[in-house]
Amino acid sequence: MKQLAICFVAVLFLAGVVFVNVSAAETLRVMLHEGSFPPYYFKEGDVRTGIVKDIFNAFGQETGDTFEFVRCPFNRSQRKFDAGELDIEPMSNPVWRQSAKVLGEFSKPFAVSDSIVLFRADKVIPDVAPKDLLGKTVGVVRGYYYPVYSPYFADGRINSHILENENKLVQLLLADRLDQALMNKDFAFYQIKEQGLNGKLAVSKPYDSLEMMIRFHPSKKDAIPRFNKAIDKLLNDGTIKKIYDQYR
Repeated sequence: MKQLAICFVAVLFLAGVVFVNVSAAETLRVMLHEGSFPPYYFKEGDVRTGIVKDIFNAFGQETGDTFEFVRCPFNRSQRKFDAGELDIEPMSNPVWRQSAKVLGEFSKPFAVSDSIVLFRADKVIPDVAPKDLLGKTVGVVRGYYYPVYSPYFADGRINSHILENENKLVQLLLADRLDQALMNKDFAFYQIKEQGLNGKLAVSKPYDSLEMMIRFHPSKKDAIPRFNKAIDKLLNDGTIKKIYDQYR
C-alpha cells in the first residue's frame, strides 16, 4: 500500500507539471511584414513556410504556445507592438529598437544575423569598409538601422538610396541604378541561389553581426523563461541549425 501511495503521488505530481505547462501556454500574436523576405518568410499564400515559422513551430512544440502571424507594413507593425496589439517581434535585437516607444523584453539569443554589402560581381570588394564607398550611391531599406554606415549617410559621405524592401535593392542593383546595397546575408545568398545570379551578384564579408532574440511586449514577459528553456534545448539538439540549413 505504501508503494502504491507513492506511485499515486508521483502520478499526481507529473500531472500537475503537465497542467502547469499547458495552463501557462498562450496564443501569441507574432509580427510578419507584408510581402516576402526569404528565407525568413514568404508572401501570404506561398506554400513555403520560411525560417521564422519553422522555428516558432519548434518553439511551440516545446512551450505549448500557439502563434497567430499578423502581417502589416514595417512601421505599422512597430506601432501595433507599442500599443500591445502584437506580442512578439520574432527576430530582433535591443540595438535595433533603442529608439522605440516600447523597447520590449528580450529572450536569450538563438541565432546571428550577418549584414553584408551586395555588389555586382565585377565590382565586388570582399573586405569592404565604409571608406571604399565614399561618394557611392548605396541602397538601403526604409526603417532599418545600419550602425556602421549610418554616420556616413548622415553627413553625405555616402549617398543612401532608400527603398521599401530588399527585393527592390536587388532589382536596382542588377539594373545598374545602385552602386551597392546593404542587406542581410541569408537573404542575399537565397536570392542569388534562387534567381541564378551567380556571376552577376556577389557579397562582401559580413561588416556587422548581431545576435537575434525574440522581442516580447512587456505584457508577455512572463513567457520569456519558457522560451529561453526552449531555445537552450533547440540549440543543443541542433534543431535550429537544421532549420537554417534547409534554406542554404
